[in-house]
Amino acid sequence: MQDTIYWPKIQLAPLKVGATKMKRLAILWFTLLVVSLHGKSPVTKFEEPSSFRYTGMGGAITAVPEGLDILVHNPAGLTQRLFTHRDRFILSFTTQLYFKPQFLFPILQDVSNVDNELGQILLNAKDLITSSGLGATPNLSLGYFGKTWAVGLFATASAFVQGSPFPLGVEGFAMTNLTLPVAYSLRIVEGRRVDISLGGVFHPGIALYKMIDGSDVDAIIADRKDVDDILEGILATPYVSFPVDLGVLMVGHDFLFTGTQFRLGVTLKNMFGDYFVPGQSIEPLPRDLAFNLGVGALFPFSIGKLPIDLVVSAESKAINQLISGSQTFWKSLAFGVELAVADFIRLWGGLSSGYPAVGGKIKLSVFSLGVSWQTMETGPYVGDNPLSIFQVGFSFNF
Repeated sequence: MQDTIYWPKIQLAPLKVGATKMKRLAILWFTLLVVSLHGKSPVTKFEEPSSFRYTGMGGAITAVPEGLDILVHNPAGLTQRLFTHRDRFILSFTTQLYFKPQFLFPILQDVSNVDNELGQILLNAKDLITSSGLGATPNLSLGYFGKTWAVGLFATASAFVQGSPFPLGVEGFAMTNLTLPVAYSLRIVEGRRVDISLGGVFHPGIALYKMIDGSDVDAIIADRKDVDDILEGILATPYVSFPVDLGVLMVGHDFLFTGTQFRLGVTLKNMFGDYFVPGQSIEPLPRDLAFNLGVGALFPFSIGKLPIDLVVSAESKAINQLISGSQTFWKSLAFGVELAVADFIRLWGGLSSGYPAVGGKIKLSVFSLGVSWQTMETGPYVGDNPLSIFQVGFSFNF
């Protein structure tokens, strides 16, 4: 690579609202953490957990999965893991924030300038929800990895509102989700220069789902409803899902120099994956069926005694949707780069549908702290409805 690598030096106005109102407002905001999604994306678009690495590399990791991403994005990575240091147990807690910066910061300033008026706060919050796409998805993820198998637990909480203007035409929902993935991988070809692995993951899940009627906010402002009325039974409908993912990963060794890898990954995600309510005729919640194809390369080198791994990757996502015409070619493309310095720091960069991604993680003993940023396209074509994602959190790996 011709680019210069810059090594960073690592160095380690409240609102005046009554306590009861603030508590209720906080609960309402937690319930109505929203993403403004225009188009026909499945409601479960943000249901599965996302790692710092996935977000920071623009999602281009089908050929280069590592850590918890093996359970989510390519189970064949269990027997084709990238680095010599392999964690057997990972516990991660992250929060993703969704917004459009051009709208977010001016409206946040308006919200912060409100004086003791709950109704005015809600009016500004309504503007913030619909024009900026503010939202959040906290998730707790853990996994235990053997040589050829792995088990995990993923818990996420999300809420969404779609439509504009608000509240007319708004359709939304809140959902919490618990998933228990079980994965197995088998190396079917093991040669001196080429290895091929097959993998599968069964990740049954249960979700509590409830529609949100945006007009309820106007009812609160007009004092016709209380926040408690909105919260009552908001997550009362249980859905279940039994999806299966399949993955293939081919790794070529030592093609350029000792230790280099060329990697080809293929996955078929979310077979039999739609959420449904057992014993009822309620319409199921769709999950994307996606056929992904990725390529990647690993280049290990060192500066003095400091080991460094450079990973580059590219992929086309949801090729089946590309063929059907529901998304465009440029939207399907993702590119990623990772620079791993020993077992201490990782830096990421990438492109997702032409939008930039960046991130990094610092590891101290078994504790890691990470942050990443990605802009994704939620509409059918690039430039239709981009949404920024900021992710922050921590993990324990050992």
